[in-house]
Amino acid sequence: MMKRTDFSLNTAKKRRRNRYYLFNEQDYQRFLHLKDISDVLHAAVIHDFRGFSVALQPLVKAGCRQPFGAETLMRFSSGQFGTISPAEFIPILEESGLIIPAGRWIIRETLQACKKLRETIPDFQVSINISQIQIEKSDVIQDISAELENAKLPPEALIVELTESALLEDNSNARHFLKELRKAGIRLALDDFGTGYSNFHYLNELRPDIIKIDRSFTAKAIKDAKEYDLLKRFCTMIHRLNIKICIEGVETEDEWEKIQLMDPDYSQGYLWGKPCSFDELLQKGLRF
Repeated sequence: MMKRTDFSLNTAKKRRRNRYYLFNEQDYQRFLHLKDISDVLHAAVIHDFRGFSVALQPLVKAGCRQPFGAETLMRFSSGQFGTISPAEFIPILEESGLIIPAGRWIIRETLQACKKLRETIPDFQVSINISQIQIEKSDVIQDISAELENAKLPPEALIVELTESALLEDNSNARHFLKELRKAGIRLALDDFGTGYSNFHYLNELRPDIIKIDRSFTAKAIKDAKEYDLLKRFCTMIHRLNIKICIEGVETEDEWEKIQLMDPDYSQGYLWGKPCSFDELLQKGLRF
């Protein structure tokens, strides 16, 4: 009873002041489930990131079917829960602060993979997602610079992907991060464009090198003539700002045929390959 009461009180507090919460057993069981996952994640980080792995999804240049790089994605599995969805474990990492050591780990693994891939494709590039927590609570630029040096890779080998929400907060950490990123010569990709605040005011403020159009935006454009015309005009305006475009979520040849008419610079999606391990990427021959 005390545990359930404590859970209810904390849930009410999270809803901010002057709110109440009526206890729900399903909510409580969900809370316990996430707590168990959090405990497993803590143990994995302590034991040299046991259960964590890196998946790579090809990034393809428009006009050819050969990838120029890959986006790296964090994966996690445990004996207790099996494979856990990133949508479930990454928020736990962020809320607990474990995203900082886990973030350092994936930066290191990503750049070491890039070093090996460059033995096959000399100019191969990798992109990696950085969270708002890493920007606010750690010197992530220093982490990136140190791992680039350890892997003996130039700054142009890396693309940092961020969502708008990670940069739009009016704080000195975000401004410092952008300043140091540009100073280091590392490119910035604005991820999931079309799902959040997304407007030209922010594009001018953030000055990204690449805009990644979210799959939800792409899917609408493929099915609806007006949405297609809107996205095509948007791509034209983005290019006038000297920003490159990556269309995400291309899944079929028919979709790619339509998307090419928008003149994107890059593409990403299941047509080119699902996220896979480093060895699987090499086995594909890096050609599609």
